[in-house]
Amino acid sequence: MKKQRPVNLDLTTISMPAAAKASIFHRVTGVALFFALTFVIWAWSESLSSAEGFEFVKDLFSGFIAKFIAWGTISVLAYHLIGGVRHIIMDMGHWEELGSGNLSAKIAMALGVVAAVLAGVWIWC
Repeated sequence: MKKQRPVNLDLTTISMPAAAKASIFHRVTGVALFFALTFVIWAWSESLSSAEGFEFVKDLFSGFIAKFIAWGTISVLAYHLIGGVRHIIMDMGHWEELGSGNLSAKIAMALGVVAAVLAGVWIWC
């Protein structure tokens, strides 16, 4: 039996609610954290290997690229934690309705932006 239903392959015309965007962003930050942890683990390993290694990592973190990577890592970690807490609260049966779910998603994304700004101020100032 062949189904004759419309197929929309243009993703730019699909309007997702805030809860969907927050959930997708939570997954994206999880993947970003996976790759960012390679940099973090390398920096910890190098800094703990010797006094020269510690000085090397310390000098490396004075550069723009390393600060940018550190800012990105802290920002995605902050949002991932905020989104994770939101998902845990939803698993407990709260904020599951459409209105409260979208509101909690908007608040989580706003807190993520605030955390990213605060992380930037902390790293560059």
